[in-house]
Amino acid sequence: MSKSLFSSDSTTEPEPTAPAESRRRGLPGISLRNGFRFRRGQEIFLKKLAQAYDAGERNHLGVFVPGYGKTITALSAFVVARTMGVARKLVVFVPRGNLRDQYADRKELADLFSNIGSPGFAFAVADSERAFLKNLDTEIIITTYQYASGKNGATALRTFCESAPCMFVFDEVHHLAEDGTWASVIETFRSSCSVALSGTPIRSDNKTLFGVPMEASGEESYYKALHEVTLRDAHAEGKILKQVEAHVVDYHMTMVREDTGERVEMTLSDLAEIAIENRDIDAYLARRKLRFHEVYLESLLDPAFRRFAEKRAALQREGEPKRNHQMLVIAMSNKHAAAMLAFIKRRYPEYNVTRIGQDVIAKDRRERLRGYREGEIDVMVQVDMIGEGTDIKPISLIVKADLVRAWSKTLQQVFRGMRYYSGFPESANVCDIYSADDSQVVATLRWVTSEFRAGVRIREDREENMNKREGVESFRSLWDLRDVQHRDSQTHTLDLFGNPVSSVEEVTEEVALASRVIDVREQEEKLRRDCAALASQLSFLLEGRGESIDPRTIHYEAMKRFAKSQDRLNLGELQQKKVWLQRCLSMRKLI
Repeated sequence: MSKSLFSSDSTTEPEPTAPAESRRRGLPGISLRNGFRFRRGQEIFLKKLAQAYDAGERNHLGVFVPGYGKTITALSAFVVARTMGVARKLVVFVPRGNLRDQYADRKELADLFSNIGSPGFAFAVADSERAFLKNLDTEIIITTYQYASGKNGATALRTFCESAPCMFVFDEVHHLAEDGTWASVIETFRSSCSVALSGTPIRSDNKTLFGVPMEASGEESYYKALHEVTLRDAHAEGKILKQVEAHVVDYHMTMVREDTGERVEMTLSDLAEIAIENRDIDAYLARRKLRFHEVYLESLLDPAFRRFAEKRAALQREGEPKRNHQMLVIAMSNKHAAAMLAFIKRRYPEYNVTRIGQDVIAKDRRERLRGYREGEIDVMVQVDMIGEGTDIKPISLIVKADLVRAWSKTLQQVFRGMRYYSGFPESANVCDIYSADDSQVVATLRWVTSEFRAGVRIREDREENMNKREGVESFRSLWDLRDVQHRDSQTHTLDLFGNPVSSVEEVTEEVALASRVIDVREQEEKLRRDCAALASQLSFLLEGRGESIDPRTIHYEAMKRFAKSQDRLNLGELQQKKVWLQRCLSMRKLI
């Protein structure tokens, strides 16, 4: 990433570096409060990051299984970098809009910054250059790889990155190939440091990832993670991932060649091996055709739905659950998804089931996904539409009916149902995966289940050792703290730039630290609405005094006063316009 390192001739210098002694005592800029605790892997990563910054190392990779808290880690890493004078602003790049929105939750941000004892920051979602370019003092920009690599987005973000030393976070970096279009554009942006994050930092095409440190071993190169939290680590820590049980269905088939009448009998696993060894397109097409066959659907879906019914009935026996188990069905194409949906509706009419895909209009996709997120829909059939960042924890049964066998992609699919859900009892935190016997998929699923068993053994050993040293109660208390990730706390909105003409309530220092988390676009829209309402009030008041001045005339006067139209005003200027309108109202005239 040599092209993107922030050059020393910049006119904007980083903030003073925190003394080395203070960094040795803890994490720079971070003072935990409200009972919050980092997970073990998060804390290790952040401490290693501070040490690496001390050593002048600027670009790093963190490997964390889904559900472990990459968002918390990324934002905390920015606090460390800012405190140490490595960066003053943050740009987060994500591959999907839902991940972007996950970062851009104002309340979650306020809670996090309060919990780690850090000042809050102004942030903006970058899907339009107008909002954040008007407000270059914004400290955090959250964008997608797609927007950042587009013509307008690239120009706007390049301008933003020139304004101050920027830290880059590349979330789900396995989407970002070094020789790809996205990377070639992002490489032209100026940055002072970067953190790449992924649960599976490899690609099925074996391309090198952008912004990821690599090390050579003989003729091969491998990614070099600053810290890695594996499946085994997560299971050992507990209450992060569900237990996994894999159910594999094989098939015996009779195939006939249309041109010769030759009959061949084989299993699906045999067919998969032929496709691997010979790259036989006929074998591939046969597997595709098989997945539409009534026997295939029945053999795969019947045991899955029996298990689904058992799991739901078990929860009912525990008492009326707030949320019930949900199922995710992964199809290989939109046509295949439609066929599976028709089969499920015909065979299991007691469930509320639907599908999403690129052939479903965007409005319907959003509404169906909303219903699935909220538990209104029991079963979702989809084609690669529910991916990274989709956090629907009650998903606990996956039917994998596509042709994807790549290790990284299969893991990402499996992770959709593996996130631990505290709303279920421990016994219900099990993800059941049903798949046809494609040999590579079976190998991946076996590895996933073996990692679970190894992690549980590690956890049991730790429990036993800790109980011997400190007693059972001490151990239980420790794990209770690990589950305090999203506590509810009150937040207050303060003015973004502390403009002296604006009035805000006096609040305690502790509340002020966390509450200055501002969504720039949301604040801009609010100030515009306030200005429009004040202009209407002023027009009504003046009309009552016999002056015919409509709101448009008032906005025109404001435009002359500020030398630009309202849609071009930044937050500070909008606040000044609001104060001007308030003064006009109090004096009952345009001033």
